Amino acid sequence: MQREFNGISVVIPCLNEAESIGQVVENARIGIAKLKMDGEVVVVDNGSHDGSANIALAHGARVIAESEKGYGAAIRRGFADARYDILVMGDGDLTYDFTRIDELVHPILEGEADFVVGNRMKNIRPGSMPTLHRYVGNPLLSLLLRILFHRHIVRDAHCGLRAISRHSYLALHCVTTGMEFASEMVVRAIHCNVRMSERPIVYHPRVGESKLASFRDGWRHLRFMWLHSPAWALLIPGCLTWLVGLGMAVPLAFGPVTWHGRVIDIHCMILGGLLNAVSIQLITMGLLAKAFAHLAGLRYDRLIAWLYQHITFERFVIFTSPLILIGMGVTVRVIYVWIASGFGPLNEARGLFLGMLCLINGTQAAAAGYLFSILALPRHLEPFAPQTTVPPVT
Repeated sequence: MQREFNGISVVIPCLNEAESIGQVVENARIGIAKLKMDGEVVVVDNGSHDGSANIALAHGARVIAESEKGYGAAIRRGFADARYDILVMGDGDLTYDFTRIDELVHPILEGEADFVVGNRMKNIRPGSMPTLHRYVGNPLLSLLLRILFHRHIVRDAHCGLRAISRHSYLALHCVTTGMEFASEMVVRAIHCNVRMSERPIVYHPRVGESKLASFRDGWRHLRFMWLHSPAWALLIPGCLTWLVGLGMAVPLAFGPVTWHGRVIDIHCMILGGLLNAVSIQLITMGLLAKAFAHLAGLRYDRLIAWLYQHITFERFVIFTSPLILIGMGVTVRVIYVWIASGFGPLNEARGLFLGMLCLINGTQAAAAGYLFSILALPRHLEPFAPQTTVPPVT
């Protein structure tokens, strides 16, 4: 069923695109005319010094200046100032054919989707994309995004030609300013259950100098995805490593183990203890990251909601106290044995190691419970008013 929209705004970030921006604006106006809708072309000048803004104005664009540097900052400013209900974004270097934006917008107009991303990967013109980006960087980052966030619609997650309804965009609450804005839009759309679709597009050679820094911008995308998927980045690896470390350390704390004629002894015990101690840090960071995202309204998390409903700080303390007491008891016992032997040689390494594991796990879990509870406390985000001295009553 076709939906009603008041028009379309095409937003183009611009940084020194004098060679191409005029033609891009003309193409966007042709694309809008095909849709037979009201529309506008908004060029966001992000600090150009080559006359790009004046060229865009001369070709009929509305030009907005954005002083905060960055691809995401420019797009966000353009979307914030756009006048119409359908928002289209794309680069100002002629890599995207704006005369065909009707194909991109069609699923939104027909009510089939609220967010449409272009897919360049099967229609890349020679010389348009570096080999490293085409066969390594973009496919791997897009695959990682699909794995981490369990959504397989978007196969070209970093394509810059996109269309989204204003209502859906406002629901995303995007905040990034750099190239990772492309990943943020997709990730936030997944978390907000925005209906997404993908359309094949042709990717042309760019005009002018590229602003993309391959490794820096690739790392920013990767960092954003890891930070917004703490379960896969921290919690699940931490839990698996914690179990492996515990399984290695605890049996060996009572003596060597023989397996297929081989003696496994104290070195494996130490390695298991190290894995256990490191992994409980990962688990703590993963849970706290998920708690922050849940409480900040970035996304609803069933696990965190259940934990806050059923587990309090007091219950954390009750649960962890036996581990702490056991660890302290074992440590005191070893010290007592050492004193009783006249501070002579000791053979209590295994017992002391087991006590250390109990102390580490118990203390870390209690500290996590404390921080977990603090995150849920009411916050005062505005600065406090300066205190004034009240004169005494005479």
